[in-house]
Amino acid sequence: MIDDVVLDWFCLINSRGIGPKTFWAMMRSYQTAKESLKYVVEPFSRNKAEKLLRAANCGIILANESDFPASLKRSCHCPPLLFYKGNRSLLKKRKIAIVGARNASISGMSIAKNMASKLSDRFAIVSGLARGIDASAHLGSLENPEHEAAIAVLPTGINRIYPKENIGIYNRIAQCGLLITEVPPDSGPDVGMFQARNRIISLLAEGMIIIEAAAKSGTLATARAALDVGCEIMVVPGSPVDPRSYGSNLLIKNGATLVQNYVDVLEVLQFEDKKEQLEMVTQDTVNDDIGDNINSKILSLLSAKAVSLDELACHINISVPRLLCIISELEITGKVVKHSTNEVSLA
Repeated sequence: MIDDVVLDWFCLINSRGIGPKTFWAMMRSYQTAKESLKYVVEPFSRNKAEKLLRAANCGIILANESDFPASLKRSCHCPPLLFYKGNRSLLKKRKIAIVGARNASISGMSIAKNMASKLSDRFAIVSGLARGIDASAHLGSLENPEHEAAIAVLPTGINRIYPKENIGIYNRIAQCGLLITEVPPDSGPDVGMFQARNRIISLLAEGMIIIEAAAKSGTLATARAALDVGCEIMVVPGSPVDPRSYGSNLLIKNGATLVQNYVDVLEVLQFEDKKEQLEMVTQDTVNDDIGDNINSKILSLLSAKAVSLDELACHINISVPRLLCIISELEITGKVVKHSTNEVSLA
């Protein structure tokens, strides 16, 4: 049986014409969601709500509960309720967001994974379950089995996985992390919900690490939203000739803090830690489906920063001799440069 108060809140926020601002205005005026519904022209069906929530098989946190994130409550866009799967106590931990490009380079994904892994013993790592930097950050935060540190904020309902290629990450986070969303359980992706997801990420985290943000990208918009709520913005610099790093470098130019490793992040957030030499580019063994367009796949993973042929071959799951043949073809067309150090980069 679904709690009556939960039903009232769900019906009010999902009624036609009611968003978070209107929801809270009505709650201030009429004290309860049940009373507020009397003044709604087209209230959401209570029977439909009960069936939907019963079938969702997920937890629900109302904004008036003690473990609802206080940082969300301070926003006028505060979602009245969050749907979740996993360990809701993670919401009480200190949190850092790691976000960036979907079409990320191998170097960018390696940095995201490494930073998330190193920081996960102190923070919950928040990201948006997108491909590229987000997925790598989640994988890094899942590397330490003794720490439940992965929080994924979804742009869809709690039972909809987007993109579908991240189903494995979704299932692992459901088991040993936390999935949250403000979107009704079976809702598919919507442009407005991506913006809402990014806003929640910004509000949850005390610090945000940006890795590879292009001009006019969703990542750049998320960073701006984070700045508006006082979140500390930290940026990993990128090559000036890589369009994936234009927005990142612009943020640094405009005053964001430059970070190169997890020790820098701890210093920014006032953690004392012994400085050590870090290997920033680690081997990322996530396998992708190569498909027919392998040349495009390789080019999308490269940047102006050289990476080893061994690492690239491992990442896309092909042999080094086969990769060398493809690299030779791309070098002839002027698209890549093969270095004497057995590394390759974009031309």
